[in-house]
Amino acid sequence: MIVLTPAEMRKMDNESIADGFTSSILMEMAGRGTAELIDKNYESNELQVSIFCGKGNNGGDGFVVARFLNMWGYNVQIFFTGEAKELKEVNYTNYKIAKLQNIPIKKVKKIDNEIKLKTKKSDIIVDALLGTGIEGKPRGIYGELIDIINTNKHSLVVAIDVPSGVNALSGEVAGKAVKADLTATMAYYKTGLLLNPGQQYCGEIEVIDLGMVDKSFKKINYNHFVLNNREAAKFLGSREPTGHKGTFGKILVVGGSKNMPGAPALVGEAALKSGAGLVKTALPDIFDPKGLNYKKEIIYDFLKSDGKQITKKAFENIRKSMEKMDVLALGPGLGQSKEISELVRKIINDINKPIVLDADGINALKDLDILNNCGDNLIMTPHPGEMSRLIEKSVKEIKKNKVEISRKFASEYGVNLILKGATTIIALPNGKVYFNVSGNSGLATAGSGDVLTGIAASLLAQGIKPAKSAILAPYLHGKAGDKAKEDLTEYSIIASDLIKYLPKIFKELKKY
Repeated sequence: MIVLTPAEMRKMDNESIADGFTSSILMEMAGRGTAELIDKNYESNELQVSIFCGKGNNGGDGFVVARFLNMWGYNVQIFFTGEAKELKEVNYTNYKIAKLQNIPIKKVKKIDNEIKLKTKKSDIIVDALLGTGIEGKPRGIYGELIDIINTNKHSLVVAIDVPSGVNALSGEVAGKAVKADLTATMAYYKTGLLLNPGQQYCGEIEVIDLGMVDKSFKKINYNHFVLNNREAAKFLGSREPTGHKGTFGKILVVGGSKNMPGAPALVGEAALKSGAGLVKTALPDIFDPKGLNYKKEIIYDFLKSDGKQITKKAFENIRKSMEKMDVLALGPGLGQSKEISELVRKIINDINKPIVLDADGINALKDLDILNNCGDNLIMTPHPGEMSRLIEKSVKEIKKNKVEISRKFASEYGVNLILKGATTIIALPNGKVYFNVSGNSGLATAGSGDVLTGIAASLLAQGIKPAKSAILAPYLHGKAGDKAKEDLTEYSIIASDLIKYLPKIFKELKKY
């Protein structure tokens, strides 16, 4: 699914109008779509609705919502922050129609007891105050109205397009913002709805179809996306009925150290559970196979170590193993040292097969120019801390500019980058960026990243292109987390739980 910036959406509106749509048609579609979304949530329509309308097009959409809900039997009250003479033509038209329908419209210049009382009694509150154009803090009466909306915890709060106070481009909240239960966004997702902290103010997000035509859309130079189930199923494709373990790919996992023997196991188990044909884990030779609590299906190999972690002397064994393997997962629990850095460099230089580089594999990188040798065969999975060390920028700066930083890195080095976080960003070498919005806070647990690495390696091993594997892996990982949350809550999810819920996700995708 396509995601637009506010500027791209405005261009889309203008192109649609130039191609024969009118602004009144677009507003009618937006308002009616939002009203239908509200109506769908209730069996009874004899409910109190307060609609807060600003002076711009967002407020115009609110007037249309008011008209339709009023016609369908809802008890509607409009609170309007301006004067009729301040409204543009299409907004004024819908304001006049609302008045002709005898919908109460109260002009708000200051907060009084009537506003507080009627809002408190509302079953539904509609936020049509500011829309996508806001930059900076909501000021004056807008900030006060946001406070009133947010204090009514018992009401369903529906934001039109974007919760007022949320920057629709960056997701920043400079001051106050409406805390919505449901956001009805127009035509396409907006970038700021998918980035924190803005995402936390949106509640459930529904896209309202405005009926815009492909001719208009082709004039927009967009490069942001979000995956849905139908697209994920298409990326995954079908499984070869007569395939064997070689058909579905062989993976070598290189990692583990004295204090982190479990990381490669999580990678291997996740890879097998995601459809890979065979997984071998290459570990330091300090471990006794009898003491490793690995799944029976995972093959072991043991590499030269210094008593704690693998050394560069292990390279020849890795190279030979990779002659029979399709994908290398490198880094989980590997440890850090000068020798590890030299080993990782040699592997990246000399092994010309798809690699998923994670954790200490990323920390081992000292010279980023080496990444140019990989083409698009490399998937990297840093969290913000690892990314900070990689590019020598603060974690705060990375979180603030994660989309552009990710895009620049992936384009400059030609890699597929998965920057993990509450909203994971997947940046591709061609400049495209995907937002992954599956998942929840339960994924913030030790070993969760190892499971992601295993899924990504498995998809690669099954022949899915690196870019699609990088997009699909976080989606599957997050969906498994969402399934786990239903049974376990966000508090009680551990990494191995994610692996157990993967089959449910694949079963779900097979329906598409």
